[in-house]
Amino acid sequence: MAAAAAALMLPLRFPKPARAQDFMSATDPGEFIDQLGQAAILHLTDKSISSEERRRRFRDLMHKAFNVPGIGRFVLGRYWNQATEDERQEYMRLFEELVVRTYADRFSEYSGEKFTIGKVQRDAERQNYATVFTTIYRPNGQMVRVDWRVRQEQDQSWRVVDMVVEGVSMSVTQRSEFASVIESKGGTVKGLIETLRQKVQGA
Repeated sequence: MAAAAAALMLPLRFPKPARAQDFMSATDPGEFIDQLGQAAILHLTDKSISSEERRRRFRDLMHKAFNVPGIGRFVLGRYWNQATEDERQEYMRLFEELVVRTYADRFSEYSGEKFTIGKVQRDAERQNYATVFTTIYRPNGQMVRVDWRVRQEQDQSWRVVDMVVEGVSMSVTQRSEFASVIESKGGTVKGLIETLRQKVQGA
């Protein structure tokens, strides 16, 4: 799935809870990722809430913390320019819905994964971009390297634009998968939309 989903699908454990709005005011990208994870645990791992409520909370966090329009457009790649305005709107709706339906409920399976933040590296050429290097420790002892690519918006808030897991970009991977679907469906975005609609209905 796309980077937005991949990022939020990884349950993490933090030393203290945080309010959902805290990460919106974070001025440091490392602080932003730290507080985003705390907010995700606070609001999404409650086993007493319904699946519908968890999906609603997931969508709310995703809208606040991820550049969903930018990610969706990047994933569609060169086919964005080929799509009609109606196709673009339907694609974005289905893209977001599939992310929510596929990953929100995974937070009900939270099992105490730990998360540490390493260095934060600012982009030398574009100062509003940064990479936050982190490590996830799973209960079985496995370590997973996760690099969060973030961008500072005009309102000075940070947004996740990509996630690199063990050296593999989630956005680039999804872009390749979508391109393969489009090519197999006659080279049209309409074919991808039909496939996404089926996946949403089955999720």
